[in-house]
Amino acid sequence: MRKNLLTLAPAALLLMAAAGGAQAASNAQMTITANVVAATCDVSLSTTNLDLGNYTPSQFGAVATPIAASVKPFTVGLSNCQAPLAAGDTAGLVVSGQTLGGNPNMFNTTGTNTGIMLSQVSAPAAYITNNQKLNVATAGSTPAAGDFNTKTLSLQAGLASTSTTADLGAVSAPILFSFAYN
Repeated sequence: MRKNLLTLAPAALLLMAAAGGAQAASNAQMTITANVVAATCDVSLSTTNLDLGNYTPSQFGAVATPIAASVKPFTVGLSNCQAPLAAGDTAGLVVSGQTLGGNPNMFNTTGTNTGIMLSQVSAPAAYITNNQKLNVATAGSTPAAGDFNTKTLSLQAGLASTSTTADLGAVSAPILFSFAYN
C-alpha cells in the first residue's frame, strides 16, 4: 500500500499544480453603452479618410491657425431619419475626439503639438471644439422625416500647431460625428 501511495504522489502533485494554474486566470470586463432617443438618423461622411498632406515646421506661421494649403473640405450628412416629434425640433451632430491638452479645438491622438482643426465652410474661422453640437436641420411646422433626411453640413479640416515650431511626426485624429436630437 505504501508503494502505491509513493507512485501516485507525483501524479497528484501534477494535478494540484495544474488546478492552481487554472485559478490564476484573469477576468475580463466590457462596458456596453446605448442611448434611447426620440428619433434617429444615420450619419454618413463624404470620405472616411482625409489626407491633408506633408508640411515642414517652417510652414506653421501662427499658433492655432491651420496652414491654408492643408485645408480640405468634406461633408457630413443625415439619412434614414425618423419623423421629428414636434415643430422646431432639431437634428444635430456632436463632434468628439481626443484633443491636445488645453486646446479643445485641436484633435490629435499622437502626442505631438500639431493637430487637426475643424470648421464649417460657411464659418471658416469658428473652430469646432470637442463635444460641440452642430445644428444640421430644424423640423418644419408639420414635422416629417424629410425635414432631417438628406441634410448635410459642409465642413473643412486643416493642420495647425500649438506653437510656431511644430513637432515632427505623424498626426492622427479619429473624430466621431454622432446624431443628436434636440
